[in-house]
Amino acid sequence: MDARARAISEVIRFYRAQRDWTQEGLAQEAGIAATSVVRLENGEIARPRVTTLKKLADALGIDAHELTSIVAHPSVGLPDGAPVETSVPFTAVYERDGDWWIGYVEELPGANAQERTLDEARQSLREAVRDILEANRELTRTEFEGHEVVREPLSA
Repeated sequence: MDARARAISEVIRFYRAQRDWTQEGLAQEAGIAATSVVRLENGEIARPRVTTLKKLADALGIDAHELTSIVAHPSVGLPDGAPVETSVPFTAVYERDGDWWIGYVEELPGANAQERTLDEARQSLREAVRDILEANRELTRTEFEGHEVVREPLSA
């Protein structure tokens, strides 16, 4: 189990235990499959979807950033209002699996896609990356609202 999967597992298990919920109970509250909770707690999902983590956070009554920050690299710092784009290159990896193309981004856990054609998978993956970066920026803005912060472009 890698460090990220272990951290997610511990956070979910901790808050679930505080509520005295079973894994099935948490899944029902979050509106996700019970197998997803089991696999997350066992560390079997190396790249969980941000939307799944947000649902779990909402059900557990915690800040979604506590879970999403574990799997997503800090978003590239851009000035407020800047478009959700980055000059830092990401590496897209696509794999054929039967009739499907599965894509993910090596540097951005949680960014993945599955489509029937390679072109559709490429488009879906670009959208997933934009969504994750946008969600991370919004979570960061909310978390640090009222604090003195510096936002600036980052180049690697």
